[in-house]
Amino acid sequence: MVGPQDGSNEQTSALTPAASPKEAKTELRLPLTDRVLDLKAVNSLLSSAQTREKSLKIFQYTAKLAAYLLARAARDLLEWSKHCDTLSKALSTARRFFKLFRWMKHLEDIAEARAEGSLTFKRLLLLDVAANVVADISEDITSLEKLGILRKGTLPKRTEYYANWCQLVLAVVEICVSSVKVQRAREKSDVGASLPLQRKYTMAQLELSKFIADLIKAFWDCELSFASEFAFCLSGLWAAAVSSHKYAVKVLK
Repeated sequence: MVGPQDGSNEQTSALTPAASPKEAKTELRLPLTDRVLDLKAVNSLLSSAQTREKSLKIFQYTAKLAAYLLARAARDLLEWSKHCDTLSKALSTARRFFKLFRWMKHLEDIAEARAEGSLTFKRLLLLDVAANVVADISEDITSLEKLGILRKGTLPKRTEYYANWCQLVLAVVEICVSSVKVQRAREKSDVGASLPLQRKYTMAQLELSKFIADLIKAFWDCELSFASEFAFCLSGLWAAAVSSHKYAVKVLK
């Protein structure tokens, strides 16, 4: 009885085709998703204004970090440091074109906030919408002069400074909102939870870390005495990477 069964298994194995090298190769996938980053996916990302803006943010803070490190590495590298700093400022200006009127998309979040069951969290979500709108409008006002739409000197000198304070307040509100979302996602991602729920929890944690990075970055922008330029560069780069991933997931959903 054993012999024929072994022979049958050998015949079955012989009929089973071996995996081709094409099937066995490792495919590049977007982290926390099943989406393969093929040419079609890359073109979809490139056609999205949000992912382009966030990609520029990565280059901006990479250049800013390079400028910081080169300036402290050796005197011979000061010219390269200045070049990277100029590049960082140019990329920051380019991003402002993408961010104009961004505040309008936050108005869509009002319906979600009103549908929230918890009264306390509902108020927090509405505060989040208000903080986003105020911060984005204040940044748009600053951009009018930065982009040359208004003549230099038209706006008060401290306009950008107060706009940065709006961003700091927004970061604090976003941390509060994101902390609640992380807690809710954690409750749903207990042991044995499905892969999508586990990924959602990880995404929520990443988003919280992004808002913490925004707060650290705002400390430097608001010229607080304890702020660190190096921490500003690192937090800006981390926030850019997390934001880029978040919008890439949305585009390729």
